Amino acid sequence: MNINVINNQNIKSIDIEKIKYIAEKVLLKEIGQGDYELNILITNNEEIAKYNEEYRKKEGPTDVLSFEYGLDEETIGDIIISVEKIEEQAPDFGNTFDEEFFYILIHGILHICGYDHIEEEDKNIMFPLQDKYYNELYKNA
Repeated sequence: MNINVINNQNIKSIDIEKIKYIAEKVLLKEIGQGDYELNILITNNEEIAKYNEEYRKKEGPTDVLSFEYGLDEETIGDIIISVEKIEEQAPDFGNTFDEEFFYILIHGILHICGYDHIEEEDKNIMFPLQDKYYNELYKNA
């Protein structure tokens, strides 16, 4: 397993080692050890908006984008996170920047692992799992 983190912003200080630790723990529990890669790009609103518009045909920035390529691929996926969007929305959820960042990181990783939240039954699986990992690996760590 190789987790590549590219910090393409200078807006917020980001704990790269914590990102790798949490990503590794979630991936180990969800898909196990293997010879695969996950790329995580930390960026700003302007850059994530370009990806959002190009690939999802949605205007403007979002907090996280996950591109899942398949768990049997060499690169299982790419995750893009906007620190600006995280900073904007954190107060809405009563979170600090770091709390919201790592909650959203876990969300993005679960998408790479094949989880979704389009249907109600999928939400009932993904969101409790996201909360579980967040509490285990961030909140109570």
